[in-house]
Amino acid sequence: MLGVLCVLALTLSCTKETQGGDHGSQGGGTQTSLELTEFTRLNRGESEINSHADDWDRSTVKMDYRSYIELGAANNVYLPTYARIRTLRDGSYILTWQDAVGVNGNGENTYYALSRDLKNWVYMGYLWQGQNVYNGLGKPDVRRFTNANTLQLANGELLAVASFSTVNTYSNPNYTAEQGIVVKQSQDGGYTWFGEKEIYHGPCWEPHLIELPSGEIQCFFSESRPWTSGSHSGTDMLRSIDGGETWEPALGESAYRVMRKHWWNAQKNMWCYTYQMPVGIILNESNRFAFAMESCNQRVVNASGGYSDQFSIAMVFSHEDGTWDYLEGDEITPKERRIDSVVMRGAAPYLVQFPSGETLLAYGGRDSRQHFRIGNATATEFGATDLPALPDVGSWGGLDLTDSHTVLSSMRDSRDGADNATIALARFHLNHSIRATSRQVALDGDDSEWAESDEALFVGSRCQAQATLRCSADAENLYFLVEVFDESLSSTDFAYILLSPDNDTENLSAKSRRIRFGYDRIKSTDQYAGGWREADFGISYAGAFDGTPTDKTDQDNGFRAEIAVPRSSIELVNGRVLVNFGYFDAAANVEDVLCDASNTSKWLSIQVD
Repeated sequence: MLGVLCVLALTLSCTKETQGGDHGSQGGGTQTSLELTEFTRLNRGESEINSHADDWDRSTVKMDYRSYIELGAANNVYLPTYARIRTLRDGSYILTWQDAVGVNGNGENTYYALSRDLKNWVYMGYLWQGQNVYNGLGKPDVRRFTNANTLQLANGELLAVASFSTVNTYSNPNYTAEQGIVVKQSQDGGYTWFGEKEIYHGPCWEPHLIELPSGEIQCFFSESRPWTSGSHSGTDMLRSIDGGETWEPALGESAYRVMRKHWWNAQKNMWCYTYQMPVGIILNESNRFAFAMESCNQRVVNASGGYSDQFSIAMVFSHEDGTWDYLEGDEITPKERRIDSVVMRGAAPYLVQFPSGETLLAYGGRDSRQHFRIGNATATEFGATDLPALPDVGSWGGLDLTDSHTVLSSMRDSRDGADNATIALARFHLNHSIRATSRQVALDGDDSEWAESDEALFVGSRCQAQATLRCSADAENLYFLVEVFDESLSSTDFAYILLSPDNDTENLSAKSRRIRFGYDRIKSTDQYAGGWREADFGISYAGAFDGTPTDKTDQDNGFRAEIAVPRSSIELVNGRVLVNFGYFDAAANVEDVLCDASNTSKWLSIQVD
């Protein structure tokens, strides 16, 4: 947010300095019907795995404001929490959640819904419904289901999993068979289910499924020892080599203990185990697992005089070949395969990896908001600064990678109180350094020379207005295609491109350039000199717009701009130039920009062949 405010102040202050005179060739803007290309249709070239492994710390993600949705009572979603979403290979989606009842809102029933477009959802009812039972003590009780999740297997089947517990025997070590993990399968995308079976007995939470390239399925979960202490956990694992039909260790046996460390419980005067809520991935071009999880650090006296546990976010890794040590007795995960505090205070993590190498860590902060951090290709280093995530107040968020540049985020939104909680969902798009496509471009406001395989950047996280940027190059020019989606075009809207040399300094210099343009013309071309000052460096422009900017009663589509920047007007360093990109929407009076414009430390590079 600070970066956005700095950019807004910088841009607006410089606007006063650069009023008047347009520069370069003004192709003007033609009013016509436009088919603009959404960001999800771009970046369709063949992905090079870990292509940005050496440049990950400049990468960022931006929420797609137009994709944001909340699911509540109108969607049969009541008291939701622990939302998990999965993208299926036919392009549809399955969303699971539980009702926030019981101790700490851990739920009694789990539900699910299906969608083709993320906007329209078909409520499917219970995935697992709580049951009235008689417990091992011969007394009436309730079996509760919680932490539902799904995984689409390589053969197309869906595998669903949840943990279950029996309320009044949960903390009794003599009745571990009344708690555990249950799975079932679907062959029609979740419309019908079969093969329900219990695969583990014992108090547990938060099962997470991963399918290996070999077809083996592994189920990781938080083991619990409630008869000893809360937050006395560790992560266990089950295996299936036949598509989920059978599991090992066998039902009734102890699972494989694979991740845990000690923490000192001062209240109980004892060492406990931790590492819980495991969410893992198999790293790109590797067999190694990387897991993000909660790590309990200490138990402290809270404001009400009781006790609260403080958690950090830890990373834990398998051996390089993907195998685990099965821990016995008092054994713990060795320090060389764990990072105890990636985030000093946080909970409920989730982890995904883009094909280009960047890992994305989501977690819940002390402010009850979702936070993101970009990490490297081995998930061993993460940026020190949080990135904006969902704008909600809530808990238990999740992520799902939908394609090479897009991830879905979900979480409970309780800003209007627990009784009015909803599930918030949105797409987030990856922005990272791009390569200019080698081609000649005829500046005519048409996109016929451009392709969906072009690498692209995205802004559009603050209001309905959003924009994409693509780049091409020939021997004389860099060409930019900017497409703006805006339902309310105005003469005071503007997009801008910032360019600067990719060198050792992070400061703007006399070689930095700014190009500001609207739906029908270039507004200014500027050079940095302690502030932006108008300068003519031979920019050419052609555009087209779809809408009636003078009529505020209708809905516009947006505009397209093609811009040619002479190579002679910028400095390429090792064939690269840094770029930043933003859009100001007058109707909403907000501006969205890739990153802080006051220095170039996080600007992205364009590789120009």
